[in-house]
Amino acid sequence: MESMTGYGRGASEGGGLRIATEIRGVNHKGLDVHLLLPPALMCHEMACRRLIRDRITRGHMDVRVGLEFLGEEAVEVRYAEGVARALGHLSSRLASDGALARGMTLGDLLALPGAVQVGLNPVLDEAAGALLLESLGVALEAFLASRFDEGERLLDQFQRGQRSMAAFLAHLEPLLPAQVEAARQKLALRVEQIAVSVDPARLEQEVALAAERADVAEEFERLVSHQSALGGLLGERVSDRGKRLDHLLQEMQREVSTLLAKAGLMEITQTGLEMRLLVEQLREQAQNVA
Repeated sequence: MESMTGYGRGASEGGGLRIATEIRGVNHKGLDVHLLLPPALMCHEMACRRLIRDRITRGHMDVRVGLEFLGEEAVEVRYAEGVARALGHLSSRLASDGALARGMTLGDLLALPGAVQVGLNPVLDEAAGALLLESLGVALEAFLASRFDEGERLLDQFQRGQRSMAAFLAHLEPLLPAQVEAARQKLALRVEQIAVSVDPARLEQEVALAAERADVAEEFERLVSHQSALGGLLGERVSDRGKRLDHLLQEMQREVSTLLAKAGLMEITQTGLEMRLLVEQLREQAQNVA
């Protein structure tokens, strides 16, 4: 079983560059990737997204990539030459007029927005793309490993939940005839209490209807079937197990609610409430299964 919660890191170095990738994941109905790349690597965004889609099918992912220049050969410095010359002439004129104590420095130029840009040497674009995908691949491996580790914990919870459901159903089964008989006796007692003359055939018909309304055998059988299907689903390897689990548990929740609505015995009501709580807990956990 695979969870949608996970974390992974990866890094690659070469050609004066170091690229580090960090991935965090949480649950989501589909696949939602928030990819944050440095400006110098934006041209490789689609390749990154393809690699992620090939490995991940569900979950919200925050993917952050950092770029570090380890050598001078990897850096390209670009500046607006016309702006720099114009500002230099202005600085010299103001200095000669005494309006400025000194001429313009490199620090002044760097402080101007957009005047100087430090980026990746274009000749390294292809190599940087390869490093990026390598770093992302390592991070994805770690991310998937953490998702499977968390998935094992979830699987254990579901298996324990399935065993608890089987125990609840085993406890309910011998109570089903008593549920129907209690409904018969309740109606007969009410007729006796109001002390009216009732046609025996009509009374038998009403008793039969009351017994039918109180009969939870169909709900019980469907719950047994769903409980068995849950065990089978936990043992399968399917890509959409989270969605299947949620649908199955939704059906179980519906049957338990119907059983509770019909329950006439306190013991059946108490067991039904325990079952409903268990199914709600399992549905909450299913939201995090990939």
